Amino acid sequence: MRNRLDKEPGCHDVRVRPSRARPRSILARVTPSEFLGQGYAIDEATLTVRFSYPNAVDYEYYVIEWSEEERDLGIGWHQDEDHPDLGECHFQIDHAGQTVDRRSATFLNDHPLEVLETRLDQLRAVLPRIEWAEGAPTVPDDGLPPSE
Repeated sequence: MRNRLDKEPGCHDVRVRPSRARPRSILARVTPSEFLGQGYAIDEATLTVRFSYPNAVDYEYYVIEWSEEERDLGIGWHQDEDHPDLGECHFQIDHAGQTVDRRSATFLNDHPLEVLETRLDQLRAVLPRIEWAEGAPTVPDDGLPPSE
């Protein structure tokens, strides 16, 4: 996974936390304009990828999160047990320390690298669609890939 992100346009300083021997998360600094292939409102973001393999279910949990410190924005997909009312997976937008949007998202039960590829493609589609209304970010309903 780390090697895959090393090859992603705009991703640099890719590192494993807490260590390569016992990885928990992969973090990458991102130059958004290079990642998106077009101009973007900020110059630097962070991409966090975290997979876990709980015994209680027969699929992987993951968080794939884009964070922008400058705008206090977090946007991403969480496949976990946190919001069963939304299904196995949800899309979430955080701003200024609060969740401002959370929606059901397509459940992906693929190899982790396939999940990463799909979510990176979706992230490229979603980021340019972020709208700001009254100082808070939102993505229009037609700005997200459909959920199943």
